[in-house]
Amino acid sequence: MQSKARYDTFLRVFLKDFLTAMSQLDPATIAKTAHLAQLEIEGAELTRLAAELEQIFALFSAINTAEISATPPLSHPLGDTQRLRPDIAIARDMMPSIEKNAPRAEDRFITVPKVIE
Repeated sequence: MQSKARYDTFLRVFLKDFLTAMSQLDPATIAKTAHLAQLEIEGAELTRLAAELEQIFALFSAINTAEISATPPLSHPLGDTQRLRPDIAIARDMMPSIEKNAPRAEDRFITVPKVIE
């Protein structure tokens, strides 16, 4: 449990530092990142992209500051139940139908031609 707490702390600090660094985006940083990604982004598109990325990182920052300590972990946000049939094991003897479809069978075993001599 201690390692999970350390991981959670690391993740929280990392995200905070990452979002702080990314919230200070300027066209030069975006141009450098685009160059490293082998993308050609120039001029007005670079300025527009900087504004859009700032909005995205502002949303991440808002999500990061949300108070969730009282919220239990969920596997699904709506708490839906399985809509399919229940998974119940049913004991059946399938060998008669398997033997019927097999080319040859002896004593509940399917016999096949010898492959390795």
